[in-house]
Amino acid sequence: MNQGVVCCLPRDEWNNNNKKTVTPATPNDPTSSLGGTRPHRPPNPLTTTTTTTTPTPTPTPPTTTTTTTSTTTTTTATATTTTTTSLPVPTLPPRYEITIEVVDGNNESFTVRETQRDGWAKHELFSHTLNVSCIYNTLTSEGYLVEGVKCSRYSTLPQRCFCTNRFCRPYVPLSSLLHHLRGRDTKFSQKIVSNEGDVVVAAWHSNDHDMVLEAVYTRTGVGHLSPLSFTLKGSGRVFVLPRGPVKLQYRVKSWGLDPPPTSELVATPPGVYCPTPERKFLPRLANQFSLTMETVIENLGTIAYESQHYESEEKLVSFRYLPHLHAEGMFLLKLPGLSDLTTETYRVIHDFKTGIQYQINEKTKNCSIQGIPVSALDAVAEAQHIRLRHASELIFINPNVFIYKGTRVVRGILCDVWAAERGVKKGQYYTVEVYFSHENWTVEVEVFNKARQVPIAISSYVADADNPNEWSSVVHTFFYQYRDGHPSWQQFDISPCLNRINRLFLLLTLEVSYTELVHYNLEAAKNSIRRAVAGIAGVSPLRITDLFLSSRQSTDEVDVWFVLLEKPDVTGPVLTPRPQLMMADAYKLLHDITQKHNVSVKLELSPKKKLFVTIKCGSLETTTEALHPNKRHQSLRYLQAGYTAGSMAGLGFSMAILGTCVGIFVGFLLWRRHSKFPYHVAN
Repeated sequence: MNQGVVCCLPRDEWNNNNKKTVTPATPNDPTSSLGGTRPHRPPNPLTTTTTTTTPTPTPTPPTTTTTTTSTTTTTTATATTTTTTSLPVPTLPPRYEITIEVVDGNNESFTVRETQRDGWAKHELFSHTLNVSCIYNTLTSEGYLVEGVKCSRYSTLPQRCFCTNRFCRPYVPLSSLLHHLRGRDTKFSQKIVSNEGDVVVAAWHSNDHDMVLEAVYTRTGVGHLSPLSFTLKGSGRVFVLPRGPVKLQYRVKSWGLDPPPTSELVATPPGVYCPTPERKFLPRLANQFSLTMETVIENLGTIAYESQHYESEEKLVSFRYLPHLHAEGMFLLKLPGLSDLTTETYRVIHDFKTGIQYQINEKTKNCSIQGIPVSALDAVAEAQHIRLRHASELIFINPNVFIYKGTRVVRGILCDVWAAERGVKKGQYYTVEVYFSHENWTVEVEVFNKARQVPIAISSYVADADNPNEWSSVVHTFFYQYRDGHPSWQQFDISPCLNRINRLFLLLTLEVSYTELVHYNLEAAKNSIRRAVAGIAGVSPLRITDLFLSSRQSTDEVDVWFVLLEKPDVTGPVLTPRPQLMMADAYKLLHDITQKHNVSVKLELSPKKKLFVTIKCGSLETTTEALHPNKRHQSLRYLQAGYTAGSMAGLGFSMAILGTCVGIFVGFLLWRRHSKFPYHVAN
């Protein structure tokens, strides 16, 4: 950091005030190197280093060089007191950063760093038993006091920075010290310390009946003053300090005029929640989205990957769950009956229209069916019933309680940061931070789509409520592959749960060209068909699985293969659950409707393209698992093509050549068999 100007006097004016002309320190003098970019450590006025240099001439050609031998010894510097005209007490510049080592009357030491810029100041105290910082506005004296991971709002800063009802470390800010000196009858003195180049040390001293105060500065080689040390002794009430007398010694360790930017100066530590009256609301999440999450658990040194899919139109949520990697209270739920040592991966599906939870072991495909737990964090409990949280509520806390903290760079992305307190649970204090991409940044979604202010990450912080000095657990969840829109139905496949009960393989025909469906969006067409068939049959779309499309001999028709699953015998804790028909009743209803009527179905192929197609009357029929193309995992299309005259002529010509070759080969074999002279191959 550049060295600062506490008080700048023209060189001539300073020299005229002294009876002795002082030669400025040379640029190579370490005590004059105040113009660099790093904080300067002022020289100790009590001990200096004297360097004796003996030049040794050496024979040289026309260009002469000198070899210098240096001997370094440590001695006590000689100080010469000079009589000068009193100079005004220095003032602090509008921008500075200073680090001070403080020793109190009990001979205990701690470090304080003061930083000020653009009307904002920050004081930080570092010791073995206490780490405290305060951030305040220099005009209003209002700001925040951060103790460990807790933050409170105060209005009497900086006086109360390090002395509150809970703790007290006696410290007087430099601005208060200098202000006190300027208001007293101050004695000024100046000394010239003989060293490698003379060093000028200036001191201001006041001695009242209740406070003795001294400020010592050193003069740089360019005529600037740099703080060196401060001493105060007297009654603490002078500086509104409790506990009687106070005795402090300050030794400046570094001093500079280039503090960090204001945005860094006023930023509170990650995870710390500081209440503020200013509000900036969270961006709204899309009602449908899919994303992949990378979870970093710092205290365990663990990284895990998960996926989450949210479909509000059908009130469905699907996510992958790893019990042994989930932090308490951080994710969607804590599944009952699972040990934290379980290393299996589970896919969990919540159907809020029926209130049923499907939990599928992805390795064994074993499944359990039960009501959605009331404690699930994607659910809102209301009088022993649950409802699906809105997408914006999936950040686990009411969005209205979040406060805006500013901007921060996350994964190289400029993000807006919001923080909220989650309170104390089981002796643990929780906070959470949410990061959204800055409004000036765009996020590429799929190929040509762009989005702004998408969620980038969420962090959870946990500390001991009785001793909140540091975070005991920090969990970061970064969001990748964020896509808004309807998730794929493959994420909500519950066939492993209901196949074992009963199922029915069915086939029906749509009067539409397969090519037309492929041209727009085949996946969107399948989703629309699934919803339409489920609506006609009176079942949840989750019970229509293994849906495939294949073209027929007629190019204007498409076969729809699907499986109808049986109803689970479970009732969920929702207020008005969706009526569910048994499989036999659902098939009868679907058969009767399609057998007697031409049913029109709306296919939403794109936001701007909607296609109405007809289910062919009487086309519904049952089939078998052997005929169902579910093992091919893709839609089938039987290509139809005619034969042209050219292709037929080519085929005939090829057959003629093939027949000639076969005839020659057969004749050769017969000739070899009956010839008097055996066929012989010789070298």
